Amino acid sequence: MLIAHWTFDVEDIDGSRVNDTTGGGLPAALDGGAEIVPGRDGEALSLDGGTRAVVPAAPQLVLSQVFGFAVAFFVNVTAEPIGEWRGLFYKPVAEHDARGIGMWLYPDAQRLRVQLFTVKGPEYMDSRAVLSPGEWTHVAFVVDTDGMFLYINGKLDVAVPLEHAVVTPAGPIYLGGEPGKPGLTGLMDDVRVYASALDGEAVRALAD
Repeated sequence: MLIAHWTFDVEDIDGSRVNDTTGGGLPAALDGGAEIVPGRDGEALSLDGGTRAVVPAAPQLVLSQVFGFAVAFFVNVTAEPIGEWRGLFYKPVAEHDARGIGMWLYPDAQRLRVQLFTVKGPEYMDSRAVLSPGEWTHVAFVVDTDGMFLYINGKLDVAVPLEHAVVTPAGPIYLGGEPGKPGLTGLMDDVRVYASALDGEAVRALAD
């Protein structure tokens, strides 16, 4: 079930807010120098490494492993590695709490690391795929009772079983770096959050 969707197209922009096209009332606020620019298909969110878009915590965005959940988006990395982790997507367990979901680019490579917080601490997985600078890449992160799954351009890239229960991530969403940390230099588009686990066919349809 799609619970939030930000297209970043001009018709969905209200000042410095990007409306949630599902009608769920979950606007993303552009922080600092974040901009809307021409993108992959219409417009896209442009981030400069120190900016982000923020979606406040809301009951609709409480994600449960029992029912499954998924995050999907297009990303275009436009800068070389900087020797530090660069954030793409961050959602804490609660506001100012532990990191529930984290997604970064490696300090020295255009590969992804994803973190999920469980009752026994963080679980990580690293992409095998390398993102091509200047090109659009579709990323989907899926969680269910069996484990966590990372898809790149519609294909399953890596899967990790989960032995311990996931701590429900209920905090706000940060697109780009988490507060006080470096983030993506590049573009994001078509960001979607689901309160159910997507299967491979559904992910391929999004990537296409």
